[in-house]
Amino acid sequence: MGKKKGYYIHFDARKSIGVSKKIDMQMKAFNNRFCVQEIQIIATPRSLIRRLIGLFPLASITRDYEEAWKKIDNPDFLYVRRTVADHDYMLFLSQIKKKYPRCKIIVEIFTYPYDRDDFGKWNAWPFYLKELIQRKKHRRYIDRFVTYSDDTEIFGVPTIRTTNGVDTQEIKMTSGSYLPNRITLVGVAYMQRQHGYERIIRGLKDYYNKGNVTQKVYLYLVGDGPEKGYYQKLVKRYGLQDYVKLYPTTVGEKLDEIYMQSDIALASFGFYKAGVYYSNSSLKVYECLAKGLPFATGCPIAGIEKECPYMFAFPNNKSVVDIAQIVNEFEKLRNNGRKGKEELAREIRLFAEENFSMEIVMRPIIDYIDEFNASDQA
Repeated sequence: MGKKKGYYIHFDARKSIGVSKKIDMQMKAFNNRFCVQEIQIIATPRSLIRRLIGLFPLASITRDYEEAWKKIDNPDFLYVRRTVADHDYMLFLSQIKKKYPRCKIIVEIFTYPYDRDDFGKWNAWPFYLKELIQRKKHRRYIDRFVTYSDDTEIFGVPTIRTTNGVDTQEIKMTSGSYLPNRITLVGVAYMQRQHGYERIIRGLKDYYNKGNVTQKVYLYLVGDGPEKGYYQKLVKRYGLQDYVKLYPTTVGEKLDEIYMQSDIALASFGFYKAGVYYSNSSLKVYECLAKGLPFATGCPIAGIEKECPYMFAFPNNKSVVDIAQIVNEFEKLRNNGRKGKEELAREIRLFAEENFSMEIVMRPIIDYIDEFNASDQA
């Protein structure tokens, strides 16, 4: 028999560079085993009156489902990136089930719980009402939710639990040698409140104010965003211009060069501001591990155990990060066996390949598709 046929459906998700990269990686993993076609469902233009009507709880966001229907032909499965569950979205899934009852519908929830993230702002309440009304229908049409959380069931639907993943073969590993008496921290992000890098900047201030510094610690912050101006003011206020360098948004070889000059990556330190106490969407962390860099974080990371030697963990609150602790843990890590930079990088990359390569994290989803198809044929 030929390969099973599936469709990867998302709702204009390629507007985000990061999400677009993830879709490419997932499609590559799917097509190693199945025949999968991508379908992008986009919102259609609306007049002001249509947009106002669309805010009512039972109304729907106008999207081009008809165009999607033209591309779907006898699927074995649909893999869908979650969107707001309004009437037309649920109708689309129900029609798939009606026309193709053997088709399994798998919906990826990239953040869970997501109510506060997606609907926390006052102007999101019309969409929250739509979601609440339609949620009870999930179990009728959705066979599995894919989640990066530990939940075994969401909205009455069984889950497939996994983590984010990266294409390690496409990520350049760091190289070179450690510079004497110097450690460089690097944070690459679209600078928002949840990154909380003010905790690092204040930590640097305390570190240098105490004196008797044996290791010079430098901080590179790469990226633009609403918090960048705040970080710049703190750097100036604390007189850290010699130790902190802020870059604009940087990609490609120039970004690789910055990573090559760095020793420790930074995850987020401000998730507590949003009431999030477990990060289940830290793609950037996995990319840094694939580069061969250890990382510091202010929030537990999905798929990474507390005792992971490549993670320097700090409380998920507003406390100042102890830079001396990062220095000590990093020295302990690289002095274990007297590892050079490239030797340690290879060790960390192997850890990433064995735990966070896209092939590994997609395996539970692919196994589920294989299992239900095998049982259907039995």
